[in-house]
Amino acid sequence: MGKYEILATVSLTVNVISFMSIILHMNKTKNASSFTWTYLIGNFVAQILLIIYGIVNKAWGIYGPTTFIFIGLLYVIYVKYHYAVSISSKKSKSNTTIM
Repeated sequence: MGKYEILATVSLTVNVISFMSIILHMNKTKNASSFTWTYLIGNFVAQILLIIYGIVNKAWGIYGPTTFIFIGLLYVIYVKYHYAVSISSKKSKSNTTIM
């Protein structure tokens, strides 16, 4: 364990708990429109880099909680993509029925 790694562990654990509330709300509403693609891709890359850093330095307190955030981001990306695809298919169906 690195010097003051417990601070990173506590910080990331609080981050995971707060992020879980967002995930639970999104699971109920199925609405990910408040997440921009830029935010999601940037955060996705940041989590990958943090996981790699934690593994290389054998800092479980960093890569452990970060893995949960990474999984949550994958879910957000799935919901956002699925939501975008379903809206575009609804629009194309409504355009074809009007003609």
